[in-house]
Amino acid sequence: MEHDYFPVGDRVWKVTRHGVFGLSPGIELALVSSAEDPRRFHLWEATPFEYLERMALLNQLVPDLNSLEGVMVQADGDIAIVTSQPRFDINPVDQGEIDHWFHSFGFERVTEAAYYRESDNLGIFDAHAKNVVRAGEVLVPFDVIPCHPAGGFRQFIKETLTTGHTLRAIRSITTPNRCPP
Repeated sequence: MEHDYFPVGDRVWKVTRHGVFGLSPGIELALVSSAEDPRRFHLWEATPFEYLERMALLNQLVPDLNSLEGVMVQADGDIAIVTSQPRFDINPVDQGEIDHWFHSFGFERVTEAAYYRESDNLGIFDAHAKNVVRAGEVLVPFDVIPCHPAGGFRQFIKETLTTGHTLRAIRSITTPNRCPP
């Protein structure tokens, strides 16, 4: 959604578009009855820094997955970040395979398509079948949202896992269509 794609040889070049840099997870507070937890898992529009941090964390999970190719200012004044990834044959996987893959690397399932590993405080979100592919015998989470949860968000995840609850992502805003008419 946030990229234009250009296959070049054995890589795919990705250029962010319309000043959109994907999503960033966290929590927000909601006004609720006293019987409910006011904390809500939420996805916000990411900043350029969060986008670059996400690429670096993906490279820790899957070495050499992303290469930063450059940053440019587009004609409309928006900043675009240019990255590349290896080209993958898209071999579909199901959520059970994804769950097993993350579990084999020490992650606990926080909710459908979200995982957390306490040993290095790494959260992986949006890890569903459209963002994870099979390359040979290996699963590659190529378009997931990794982060190091901090503060209240980290505590929220830990409490959720301890109590056996699950989270559900709520996206209350939409990415604006910044395309000129």
